Amino acid sequence: MKYFLGITDIDQAKLRYRKLAKQLHPDAGGTAVEFQNMRKEYQSLLLKLQQSGNTPNAPKQVSLEKELISELGQLAKVLIKKQVPQNYLKQKIQSTQSPLKKSLFGNLVDLLDSLK
Repeated sequence: MKYFLGITDIDQAKLRYRKLAKQLHPDAGGTAVEFQNMRKEYQSLLLKLQQSGNTPNAPKQVSLEKELISELGQLAKVLIKKQVPQNYLKQKIQSTQSPLKKSLFGNLVDLLDSLK
């Protein structure tokens, strides 16, 4: 194990995965190969931990869901700051013939830009 050495339960694995995903994701400066290797190791570890019975209980699951929502919010902020969705929408504006879609996509780009 390279990425999850010393991890003994699912909660620890999930926390480590989130931290590593932020660092290794291609959008965050990592490489696709390294990110995929980390994901494979994570999935393998989860299977092993689930089979051994190291599963989280319900109260921890609720807090993990809140943490995940928070992490997704942070990821959305990074993507908006780097203008990932804006660039995609701008491409859609150029490729569509519909004035309604152009207007809608343009308004979404303006909204996303205002969130930075």
